Amino acid sequence: MYVEFDLPDVPSKPDAFGQFWLSSIFISSPSTRYEINALASTYVRLVNAALVEYEEGGKRLREFWATHTSFNLGAMNRSISHFESCIFNANRATNCFCRLRGDRLHDPIALALRQQKFYFPQDAIADRIREMRNEIHHLEGSVLGGQIVQGQSFALRADGPEVPHPTEENQTVKTIDRLIIGSHEIPFRELVQWLEEMTDAVSKIAEVLPTSSQPSGQPNAV
Repeated sequence: MYVEFDLPDVPSKPDAFGQFWLSSIFISSPSTRYEINALASTYVRLVNAALVEYEEGGKRLREFWATHTSFNLGAMNRSISHFESCIFNANRATNCFCRLRGDRLHDPIALALRQQKFYFPQDAIADRIREMRNEIHHLEGSVLGGQIVQGQSFALRADGPEVPHPTEENQTVKTIDRLIIGSHEIPFRELVQWLEEMTDAVSKIAEVLPTSSQPSGQPNAV
């Protein structure tokens, strides 16, 4: 079996994360309202964490399949853990984003997020992220509660289609291109698109932050 990957990298972006933390900590809080500061800081932190976990998951996945002298199960297990954390963080970030953008007092951050169309918080996508997150969580509970049944999936896995090799008889080509658990699956290409959008939202937040010291009405809070 030959193994190929459809595992795109997250495109590099301007350092909106560094800009956000620099402004929040050393210049002025993002908002005069503590609730908005908490939501914005949590959102930025979770998106950054989701990006890191995706990248680490991909590295460990490639490491597993590139090891030919032994069965590198440790790399595969670390890959699963990283991808699980990516999904959890993406779900939590989506929740924070929706609350921020929907702010009824029209905070400048909320207004900035409304200026651009984002697809990841729409129900069709947000539900898929949440459902995979819930499946991971509930299957862990089933394992701990002794409720797992023979053949039932109990962990997230990176997988994909396997087809006959075009030129070699009795040989196949497997393309690892998605995360799967139970009946839920998310292609890596779609996940990267959503993470890229989440990063775009961080950039929108950073654009409205002050670039020089000015009164914020409260101490800086992160």
